[in-house]
Amino acid sequence: MNKELFPNQEKRQKDFNCSIGFAMTVIGSKWRAIILWHILKTSCVRYGQLKKSIPNISHKILAQELKNLEADGLINRIAYATIPPKVEYTPSDRGKSLENILNELCIWGKKYMY
Repeated sequence: MNKELFPNQEKRQKDFNCSIGFAMTVIGSKWRAIILWHILKTSCVRYGQLKKSIPNISHKILAQELKNLEADGLINRIAYATIPPKVEYTPSDRGKSLENILNELCIWGKKYMY
């Protein structure tokens, strides 16, 4: 079992007595799972592509959630020293471990959304 810690893991563990509660603090915000799902779907994506894929998200929230996903080790941020600046996001191994779960949530959502 991989015991690599998440940022704020001790606080998260104190907030919940069950593993589902802990997992939801990692992926459970309004936008985090959606952003991660789009990154997993394309395997390498730039900020502008993400913004187009998720039109209802504000720039502020997208930037903030990308930082949170990176801090939790779910995505990798690759910055290129070019003009204009170029940044790409790829899923980390930890992020890839959520792919099947997010796909199943997507299928469930399609089934019961309408």
